[in-house]
Amino acid sequence: MRGADWIQILVSLYFAALAWVRPLPSHRRTKVTAIAVFTLFVTGFCAFGLPRLMPPLSASVTRDWIPAVLVLLVYWEAGAFFVRVDQGFQNRLEHFDERHVAPFLRWMANSRFGSAIGVYLECAYLLCYPMIPMCLGALYVLHLGRHADRFWIVVLISTYGSYAVLPFLQALPPRMLKEEWYAPLPFNPVRRFNLWILSHASIHANTFPSAHVAASVSAALIILQLAPWHVALLFAVIAIGIAVGTFAGRYHYCADSIAGAALATVVFLIETLVSGGLQK
Repeated sequence: MRGADWIQILVSLYFAALAWVRPLPSHRRTKVTAIAVFTLFVTGFCAFGLPRLMPPLSASVTRDWIPAVLVLLVYWEAGAFFVRVDQGFQNRLEHFDERHVAPFLRWMANSRFGSAIGVYLECAYLLCYPMIPMCLGALYVLHLGRHADRFWIVVLISTYGSYAVLPFLQALPPRMLKEEWYAPLPFNPVRRFNLWILSHASIHANTFPSAHVAASVSAALIILQLAPWHVALLFAVIAIGIAVGTFAGRYHYCADSIAGAALATVVFLIETLVSGGLQK
């Protein structure tokens, strides 16, 4: 089994066990358990069934892409644990942003370039959804597909590490709050589209650290180590834009972005030390 398979198994068992320990409505407990069982089944089938049903190359490529689907299921699984706001925790996140983010957003609102910067950051945030498939696709294009499992180990640990905290530190996303200090930028179509996606696919709960930032930064770090500099620079710029766009657009708190980037960096460094830094 691959390293990514073991991560999927451990995360599934973690949330399944937690669902029967934490006080949850019965329908949510059932939902979490069902997702965990399905994830375990898919992981086991891909590890042991696909190689018998498909040619080796086809089976390997399919297994490379399966985590991109399972990570969405785990996201909704984690969201089932959101039951109430930890007001003290949420207040600390808000106060940090009022002190450190408000001046930046006011400068943007008053700058003649503010609208353009706002559109750029909204576009960057939008890229948090295709960022992981884009990075994995880049590895294929660069003939680095053999590093797919390592890529997923770093991305999944960073992302699932963010999800794992949600049952214990619960807050609403800042976009759902009335922030008196917030100086919004002119509305633009990209923001409208981002909000539409969140209204239909989000769990409507804040993840600390930000899973979007953790996933994007961890993926960019792998590309930075393996890919040519111009490709690495492209994904680094995207990851930085996502990290800033998450709090500038009030999709996350600034502390979420900082913690997500820090988590991804620590996971990447530890994995690099453990693996010995695989050669290109």
